Amino acid sequence: MQVTPEACYTSPQQQGEALLLDFRTFDQTGGHPASARDLAMKGCHAEAAHITERYLVEHAGLARREVDVLIWHLGQHKARLGRYEVASSLFLSTLRSPEDSLEADNFDWNAYVLGSWAFLNKDQTILKRSIDTLRSKGGQRNLINARALIGLQNCFDKPYSEALSLVTCQPLPATPLP
Repeated sequence: MQVTPEACYTSPQQQGEALLLDFRTFDQTGGHPASARDLAMKGCHAEAAHITERYLVEHAGLARREVDVLIWHLGQHKARLGRYEVASSLFLSTLRSPEDSLEADNFDWNAYVLGSWAFLNKDQTILKRSIDTLRSKGGQRNLINARALIGLQNCFDKPYSEALSLVTCQPLPATPLP
């Protein structure tokens, strides 16, 4: 998606307001033109990356998981911009220790992180292993992430921005995973 600079413009006042938003509104739900979520939804990844970096600097009291989610999304913005080396490092920085990985629904964050990293670094073996791990563990969040990784695998030769968003790459939500 080609976005015009005008579509991505937010005023200094809007940016200041966005930096005052709580984590959920800023990153998860949006609702403000300068929130990272709203900018990303418009395809303004450079601007979303910039405001996310500022948000991280100005919100030192965030929970560790909130910081990880922001860093993860920052990595996704960088990857969509073709900055794979930076994105790879950001992705890996969100890996969780075994004791921090325990979740009631058997959610495997690290498998998703490693699979995404593998796509950026063109390692089909780790990408496939990550997909298999997520599929074998089941659970809604693992299956959502497995679908995203399958989309990356389906379009392994395409840039991240295309492989993640092209309908032809992503498996249909209503179909069972292969």
